[in-house]
Amino acid sequence: MMQAWKFLFHLKFLVEFQVYNYPNNQDVMQKFLYFSLFMILLAFTTLIKAQDPMGLYYMQTIPQSSFINPAMQPRANGFFALPSINQNFKSDVAFKNIFQDVGGEWVTPLSERYNFSKLKRATGKSMNFQESVDMGLFGLGFRSGKHYFTVNFSVKNVMQTGLPYDLFTIVDDGLPDGKVFDFSTLRMKGYSYKEIALGYSREWDEKLTLGVKVKPLFGMMAAMTDLNTFKLETSRQVWNVTVSGNVSTSAPLEIVEADDPTDFPESIDARDMESDDFISYLTSFENGGLAFDFGGVYKFTPRLTFSAALVNLGYIKWKKDLNTLSFAGTYSFEGLNLNGTDDDIEDAIEDIEEDFKTLIDYKVTHEKFSTGLTPEFYAGALYEVTPSVTMGFLARSMFQKSNFRQDFNFSANVQPYSFVSVNLNYSVRPGGGNGLGTALSLLLGPLQIYAMADYIPTRYSTVNMDGDEFTMLPYARNLSVKVGLNLIFGRHGYRDRPMLE
Repeated sequence: MMQAWKFLFHLKFLVEFQVYNYPNNQDVMQKFLYFSLFMILLAFTTLIKAQDPMGLYYMQTIPQSSFINPAMQPRANGFFALPSINQNFKSDVAFKNIFQDVGGEWVTPLSERYNFSKLKRATGKSMNFQESVDMGLFGLGFRSGKHYFTVNFSVKNVMQTGLPYDLFTIVDDGLPDGKVFDFSTLRMKGYSYKEIALGYSREWDEKLTLGVKVKPLFGMMAAMTDLNTFKLETSRQVWNVTVSGNVSTSAPLEIVEADDPTDFPESIDARDMESDDFISYLTSFENGGLAFDFGGVYKFTPRLTFSAALVNLGYIKWKKDLNTLSFAGTYSFEGLNLNGTDDDIEDAIEDIEEDFKTLIDYKVTHEKFSTGLTPEFYAGALYEVTPSVTMGFLARSMFQKSNFRQDFNFSANVQPYSFVSVNLNYSVRPGGGNGLGTALSLLLGPLQIYAMADYIPTRYSTVNMDGDEFTMLPYARNLSVKVGLNLIFGRHGYRDRPMLE
């Protein structure tokens, strides 16, 4: 996280050098910026390693449907959840947004034929990437009359990255005189935590069912940025960079502060840990937090049901191995005097970095900080065509800092045989990235095997760039996969809705 923060300033210094020393060489500047930004994108998407697939929402034969809406009562009278894994990747952009197909030829942002308005529609103020991994370790649930109780224990890892669109504005328009670039939406947040989910659902009457989950959280590691200001103002005489914000971590790091506490730290390194210390670190319960899920199901008619859920309302308070690097100030740049040699250029850039480290005020503290989860809202309708076939609609909204994302899902749920249930669905994202999804549940005695995926790519393209051909998924932006096992008890379900027809 710290290296990424430093790299962005290295990028700024190199851009300044290109403009002041080669003011007419826009191609060189754009080429450098484009590939630098693309490397950032690749670095973050590989480091990012949980939303459940939307196809799970109406699969009540799978007890994990209550993970999305706590009011959903599994059809089985009881279950024991064995280990499962759920991985989700979500991106604002696809291959076709970064590289555009123009007349059968793929072009990059360096091309005059590149349409930046398409990229704007895909990104908004910030281009966001999120990937999460949810490892379910164990769980159980049981029915008692109109009540349903569940307990689940899981370990989750989340990484979110937001790149401000003004970075791409530079590629499109260059750095004209009298322009203000706002990079304040730059955001990086990663955290790992343990979750205990205690769920309760009750049928209040024949029509209404309500549910809630209380989720104690215990953080393991975290790192996040919080930028209040990050602006670049250009003019013919001087460029001004104004920054304020902080980078906070809860991790085994060793920070050696500079002699002057307002200067950038001398070093930031990972602390050496023995295997036993590392295991103890990951299994501690020192970073506490709390989250809530709320849900409701309303049977409007015998065949039409509406439902809604608000999940992941919570936070984690980090208290262990805390380090926060705060920074604030303004740096003015008037240009460079160079002889033109490589060594001279390198020395000049290093001098700028040193100036930046001394002119901007830094402060290292060890204060507590919090990370909020990413709230999600679900709303849907389910229509029963026959006792074994239902049709569903589901809308999902995700709320992130400086961003809002919406998904729509249309599904068919079919139970062709007594031991199998199938979901087929199609997801739509405004702005692109649609895809097919499916879910499958098999009962082999008491053992249930389930697997599901959303946003399965349906279009492939052979791309020829610079003489190299490769197969690419041009429209893929999301992918969510979940697999797991359950032991099912009381498979005949509740009074008027058996688990197996």
